[in-house]
Amino acid sequence: MALSAKRPSRGDDARKRILHEITETTEKKKRLNAEIEETLYRKIKMRAVEEGRSISDITRDLWSEYLSR
Repeated sequence: MALSAKRPSRGDDARKRILHEITETTEKKKRLNAEIEETLYRKIKMRAVEEGRSISDITRDLWSEYLSR
């Protein structure tokens, strides 16, 4: 997620709620596979390690943000 100096909107609250619901749930999970270039995978993996997060966590956050638009 990107940081912004703008004032939070109702959409921001909804996005946070959705992210919380998805990341904090005990709901059964499904596997999602996608083919990406090796260089892109390496960049994603390096960023995940830098942030101390898993690629799965980052991917869930990105999909949640995308779907909340």
